[in-house]
Amino acid sequence: MPKALSGFYNFRTKLSHKLFRRPIYLKAAFDNRIKAPKLTVIFLHGISATSDTWRTTLREFNKNPDLKNVRLIALDLLGFGKSLQANWLDYDYLDYNSALHHSLKYYKITGPFVIVGHSMGSLIAANFAADRHTSENLVGLILVSPPILMPEELAKLPDKVYTKSYSALHRLAKDEPALSVVANLVQRFSSFRSQYIKTPAFGRSMDQIILNHLNYQTFDKIKVPTLIIHGHFDPLVMKSNLKQAADRNPRIRFCSVIGHHDISTQKRTKILIELKRILREQQHANQTHTV
Repeated sequence: MPKALSGFYNFRTKLSHKLFRRPIYLKAAFDNRIKAPKLTVIFLHGISATSDTWRTTLREFNKNPDLKNVRLIALDLLGFGKSLQANWLDYDYLDYNSALHHSLKYYKITGPFVIVGHSMGSLIAANFAADRHTSENLVGLILVSPPILMPEELAKLPDKVYTKSYSALHRLAKDEPALSVVANLVQRFSSFRSQYIKTPAFGRSMDQIILNHLNYQTFDKIKVPTLIIHGHFDPLVMKSNLKQAADRNPRIRFCSVIGHHDISTQKRTKILIELKRILREQQHANQTHTV
């Protein structure tokens, strides 16, 4: 977008939101629009990614007969994909939580729902669940590869380490034009998207969400059944921290499967098993309430 148009766009969106109180909601990249669903599952992607993270998962789950009465919605987070991209947003938990609350109303999600988050999406889901204003219809969390860092680790780990991990591919493609082909190839097998590296959404989300020193406390406040799924060979997530989170909060369970940071076949299988379990519990609860 040209600089002049970008400036007008940011002014217009800020005026609309701040002055006219127009709510911000997250755009749905996928919605199977099940009527009267027994359960709704909301998928949130990670930083420098879009809902394409869940493309294979959604395709498989939408065809699964055990989930025929389950509504599946994949949302693009603020600053990424089809959702609002504005320089004036802080891209902090307040922004993300507000957008998620408005999204529940916009998409008319009134029954029981589960949030499945990947990477930064897991942190946003956890913070949303810990919020005292969270909908009582939230019945579970499935958090895939949440990058929880303890305060002492943050003190020793400058943000450049994480930034380098995500931006190395982008830097190579910029310095060596021929490597842009490699970048495009790798992106076909990963949720990472290099075009977001220089955006306000990436930088501010990195500071406000991923490197937030209060993340570990958030997991102590979760009050809904939660499953954390870790990949054995994940270079961006410390397994010991995830196990500690589960040890401190009886509502959290932890499992580790074969895989790296992205959504592997084994992670997808665990997600499916957990959704089926939650669905059975909801059906049992409904039958008990009816009796």
